[in-house]
Amino acid sequence: MKKRKSKFWLFLFSFVPGAGEMYMGLMKMGLSLLLGFSLSIMVVPFTNIGELAMIAVTIYIYSFFHAHNIGDMEEADFQALEDTYLFGFDSLEQLKLKPCGRYRSVAAAALILIGIVTLVNVCFDLLGDLFGWDNEYLCNLFYFVRNEVPRILFGIAIIWGGIVLLRGKKAQESLEIKEEESGFPKENVSGMED
Repeated sequence: MKKRKSKFWLFLFSFVPGAGEMYMGLMKMGLSLLLGFSLSIMVVPFTNIGELAMIAVTIYIYSFFHAHNIGDMEEADFQALEDTYLFGFDSLEQLKLKPCGRYRSVAAAALILIGIVTLVNVCFDLLGDLFGWDNEYLCNLFYFVRNEVPRILFGIAIIWGGIVLLRGKKAQESLEIKEEESGFPKENVSGMED
């Protein structure tokens, strides 16, 4: 439940991304800021691209000032403020613990990836115990798999995401051209009015 709180505690909580919003009862906003910050921190060691840390810094600064701007709102504006997810995390609410459609595929891919990483770690631990970690070939292979393979996979995923976006844009443009040729507005093509 949203409620005005102490400025002192709001100041302290605002140093943790999302905590200031949660302190005021804006749980969805706070959770999305906390998740966004945490995920952006996790991407840096996974990809080994230090520049991506700027995303985490930006979210941190945004969260600090966002909490204070909400805390300084007039009472009527504060009460009218709707608690919504930020950064597209509103799709999390649609999952309802039963992923379906594309979310089911993403959840399945994440579980498979976690399983593969776990098995690779177990295999390397076993090989290290059998042959010793002073084996040069085993160490090189381990560091390649641990450091370079995730970066390669991340690069492939970024390229694939770009291709999907381009395909989506081309499909949208082709749909708009067909609508212009048919003379029907978008809401009539689907057979439903707004």
